[in-house]
Amino acid sequence: MLIRGGTVVTADGERKADVLIRDEKVAEVREGIAGDADVIDATGLLVLPGVVDPHTHLLLDTGTARTADDFESGSLSAAAGGVTTFLDFAPQLAGQRFTQALQSRRELIDGRSYIDYAVHLNIAHLPDGWEHDLAALVEAGVTSAKIYTTYRGTIFYADDWTWYRLMERSREAGFLVQVHAENDAIVEGMAQQLVAEGKRSLKYHAVARPAVAEAEAVGRGLLFSRATGSPVYFVHLSTPLAVDLISEARRGGVQAIAETCPHYLVLDDSRYAQPDAARYVMTPPLRDLKSQGELWDRLSRGAIQSIGSDHCGFSLSQRAGIDDFREISPGIPGVETSLLLMHSFGVVPQRLSRSDLVRLLCTNPAKIFGLWPQKGDLQAGSDADLVLFDPRPTRVLSAAELHSRADFSPYDGLTVTGKVLSTICRGRVIYRDGAIVSRRDFGRFVKCRVFDPEMVPL
Repeated sequence: MLIRGGTVVTADGERKADVLIRDEKVAEVREGIAGDADVIDATGLLVLPGVVDPHTHLLLDTGTARTADDFESGSLSAAAGGVTTFLDFAPQLAGQRFTQALQSRRELIDGRSYIDYAVHLNIAHLPDGWEHDLAALVEAGVTSAKIYTTYRGTIFYADDWTWYRLMERSREAGFLVQVHAENDAIVEGMAQQLVAEGKRSLKYHAVARPAVAEAEAVGRGLLFSRATGSPVYFVHLSTPLAVDLISEARRGGVQAIAETCPHYLVLDDSRYAQPDAARYVMTPPLRDLKSQGELWDRLSRGAIQSIGSDHCGFSLSQRAGIDDFREISPGIPGVETSLLLMHSFGVVPQRLSRSDLVRLLCTNPAKIFGLWPQKGDLQAGSDADLVLFDPRPTRVLSAAELHSRADFSPYDGLTVTGKVLSTICRGRVIYRDGAIVSRRDFGRFVKCRVFDPEMVPL
C-alpha cells in the first residue's frame, strides 16, 4: 500500500511525504516514492500515526452495572475515531492472583477486537507471593496497573498500604503504577454532608467530589513516588492544582506523569444544572470554566504528558429516572471523539500544534506504556497504523454518527472541525468513509515493554 500526497504529521514535525507499507510495517516515508503498490490518494489530508488510547473501560462490570460497550462495539467505535491501539483494564477480583486476572480479561478480548490492544491491571490487593506474580505479569507483557484511591467497598479500591508496597517494588520490576486520585474520606464526607442538607440531585455531582480531593491524593502519590523512587502516572486529571503539584515534583526529579481527558477541556460543570445532567456524570467530575482554561494553559505548556479518553460507555437508559449523584455508575463514551475534539478545540484555535496533537494522543502514550516505536509513530519499522484525517470540514457533532452502543455522546451539539476518513491498522484498512471494512478478530494483543523513564524525560 502506498499513501501518496498527504502531509505526514509526527511528534517531531510535519512534512509532505508518501508512506509505503509492506508486510504490516511502515517501509518508507519520503516524497516521490514510486511503485506498483495499491495507492491511496491523501492529497489535502493529514497522515497521522494511529491514536494510542491509554485509558479505556470496555465491558466494565462494576458489580451493580455493566457498560453497554463490549470489546466488539468499543473497538469499532475506537477505529472510527482514528484509534489503532487501546489499553484496557483487567480488574483483579477478590482472591485472584495477577496472572489469573489477566487471563480472565484476555479470554474476553481475544478474537473480539477490530484493532490492536494492550492491557493494564487494576490491583486491589496483594496476595501472598505477589512479588513473583508481578515479575510474571511483566513477562506476559503487562507492565502497568491502576490503583483506585476511592470507591471503598467495591472491587476497585486499594488501601494506602497496598499502594505503597506495590510502589516499593514497581521500579525494580519496570512496572508503572497508575492512580485514580481522589481522597475517599473527603469524597464520602462531602457526600454525607450534602445528603444531610437534602442535596442529592445530579446538580451536586461536582460539589460532592471537590478538586481538593483530587489534589490531596495526587500529593500522596507524589510522596510515595519520592520515597520509593518508583514512577507514577496520574489518570484523568481534572484540576490545574493537581497538574501544578506534578510539575513541581517533576522539577525536583520525581518521575511523575500527568494525563487528562478531552471532557475536562471542552465541557464544564454548568452541565450538571441542566435537565440532561446524566449525560455528563464521570469521576472526577467536570470543573468550572476557570479551571478548564487553566488546564488548557498547562497542556499548551507541556505540563500534561498524555491524553486518554477514559471511555466508559454506560447507556443513558441505565440512568433513566435517577437523580441522585450516589446512585449512578459514572462514565461516558469518548474513545471515538478524542482526536476530533483535540483537533477542533486544541489545534484549530492554535492552543496546540499538529505535532502536539500527535505527541499527546499517539507518541507519548506509546512511549509511556512500552509500545513505541512499534506504535505511536510513522517511521520505518513501525507498525503501519495510520489515520487519514481531513482537517477542513466543520459540522455540528451528532451522536447519531458515532458507533458506541451507549447511544449518546456528551459532545452532541458541539461544533467540530475535521473528519477521520480512514483508519489503517498494521496495513489493513479497518474503517473507511463511515463504515468498518475489516473483521472483528483482526486486532491482536500487543505486549508492553517495561517502563523506561528516558521515554518521557523530566
